Amino acid sequence: MKKYLGLILCGTIVLTGCTKVPKLQNGQEVVADVSGKQFTVEDFYASMRNVYGTTALVNMVDDYIISQELTEDMSKSAKTTASAQFKSYKSSLGDNFKNFLSQYGYTNEEDFEKDIIKNEEKQAVLKKYVNSTIKEEEINKYYNDNIYGEMTVRHILIIPEVKDTMSDDEKAKAKEEALAKAKLLINQLSESKDLEKDFTELAKKESNDTGSASEGGLISNFTNESGLVEEFFNASKDLEVSKMTTEPVETQFGYHIIYKVSQNEKPTLDSVKDKVISKLTTDALAKENATYVYWIGLREKYNLNIYDDAIKSKYNAIISQY
Repeated sequence: MKKYLGLILCGTIVLTGCTKVPKLQNGQEVVADVSGKQFTVEDFYASMRNVYGTTALVNMVDDYIISQELTEDMSKSAKTTASAQFKSYKSSLGDNFKNFLSQYGYTNEEDFEKDIIKNEEKQAVLKKYVNSTIKEEEINKYYNDNIYGEMTVRHILIIPEVKDTMSDDEKAKAKEEALAKAKLLINQLSESKDLEKDFTELAKKESNDTGSASEGGLISNFTNESGLVEEFFNASKDLEVSKMTTEPVETQFGYHIIYKVSQNEKPTLDSVKDKVISKLTTDALAKENATYVYWIGLREKYNLNIYDDAIKSKYNAIISQY
């Protein structure tokens, strides 16, 4: 919530700080005086420009870019997401919601929801731009390295009987005993004439995985995106169908013996291309300062030119950090 509020506040400082548009052709228009000292629109504009000028200009430019890039579908999606977020805020804050709005300068709920929508629209436009920067080589590389056909395996898990009260030596001994048991089961299965049948029965009897033991250790239709630990997935991937691991596979859960039931063909690139691009976009935006970097690129795409020397200097100093 704090991170999101920061985004909102960054966009509202200028909006709430100045509700009058300076008429630069009338630099002597007085906006205030104190003890006879008059402050003109020109004085006011110069002060605002020095403090908020770059932020205000960037907000204006970005708002224009959003208006040009946002499609009807993107707008609908942003409003749907924003509505869910708004309801979540209101529900979680309960009776404190009105105080929350007041604390952050909102006089009504509608303005707060509008800011959430605006932020979602901005994120949607940014994702659209990042999508457009993904190269075919990146797509092909990710597809070749990370897309696999679904596979089904059976496994037997032996969990070391380790307790927090044990000494390090006792814990090590428990691990050794679990490893030895896993190796013994592998030796037993290596003599099998009907490996899958015997593996299934042994998994029901010996596996410590309560989620799959009753089904003979069956884990169906998974890929590298299914949330299984890396060691387990890699061992399963490298196995031939109808074969089992000849050594126990160690993971954070214990020692696994894996039997490969089936392996589906890798899906075609065309069938998963949108998913690949989405993943690459998510990964790109997760990098440090990615939002700043890509918005700089998007402004360059629209040929941003800044003619005010002071604002231009500050803007260039900011973007040079990224």
